[in-house]
Amino acid sequence: MSTLKLSLVCVVFLLLSNVCSSQNYIGSNKSEIFRLAKTELKGFLFTKEVQNKNRSFIKFENYPDEQTVIFMLNSKGYCTSVSQMYNVWLFDSVKKELSKKYGKDKNCVWIETKDSAKYEVSLVKGKWFITVITKQKQK
Repeated sequence: MSTLKLSLVCVVFLLLSNVCSSQNYIGSNKSEIFRLAKTELKGFLFTKEVQNKNRSFIKFENYPDEQTVIFMLNSKGYCTSVSQMYNVWLFDSVKKELSKKYGKDKNCVWIETKDSAKYEVSLVKGKWFITVITKQKQK
């Protein structure tokens, strides 16, 4: 394998490591998210918090890899959904890693079960980036 190919494989592996290793933060409070982010979101830095009446979000970015993680919070500061953004060229790799973690998808949507609750993990492809959205599954 050439050095260039090996380097590319290593970069993709590092970029996708947060997809596979990140836990489900739904239901975690803001202080717990900050505490966990220090160890689980390696390379990510807190960039901003936005308050909007009964909702807010906290945002972490990884500048070298151009990745963003946004935690949506309710009025009491508990996480209701998580959005992870990646470069669009990672779509196939991210989809493969999500399928490996959650099983077969249905139109780029996977179901995760945690503590008897069901969560929907969606992969959305935009023009410039892709987003992995995790939220509680509607009944």
